[in-house]
Amino acid sequence: AVEEPTADAAIGNVTGSNSVNVFLGLGLPWMIASIYWAAEGQTGPWRDKYPELKDKYKDGGFAVIAGDLVFSVIIFTLCSVTALAVIVYRRRAFQAELGGPKGVKTNTAIFFVMLWLFYVALASWKVQTPDADEGMQVVATIVGVMGIGVGMVVIAGIIHCISGMRSAQQAAAKDHIE
Repeated sequence: AVEEPTADAAIGNVTGSNSVNVFLGLGLPWMIASIYWAAEGQTGPWRDKYPELKDKYKDGGFAVIAGDLVFSVIIFTLCSVTALAVIVYRRRAFQAELGGPKGVKTNTAIFFVMLWLFYVALASWKVQTPDADEGMQVVATIVGVMGIGVGMVVIAGIIHCISGMRSAQQAAAKDHIE
């Protein structure tokens, strides 16, 4: 991948391995659970856990109650589309999806980490706040986007200060040697 002029192979590898993780990581356990519960049928604990389903599904079954998944998928899609848009922009502007000029690649790395933290924070918030209505979800999303901006400024500032201190130390060491 180092010799490639673009990061297509690396991005394809990451996308492919994540797809396999999702399809096997979710699909295989769900298939096993479906087979198990089809064979097991309704049990006392199953009826206690899913009282609203016991009359609808007389034979029992593997139940996955919808809830926080919609919000999580919307936020994940927002993050994914944003990340892909950044990669496309970087290819056009800098001819480099993941590398390129020092400041640009550093800021892009910070942005991608903040985007990941945004997703994890909002998905976690939704799990902890299951009764949040759509208005609260929109506000949480806006606060998260603002958090990305603030986080980028703070982290970039810290990196800039550290880089400046290193440059000053190197210059002082060079002056001391001469």
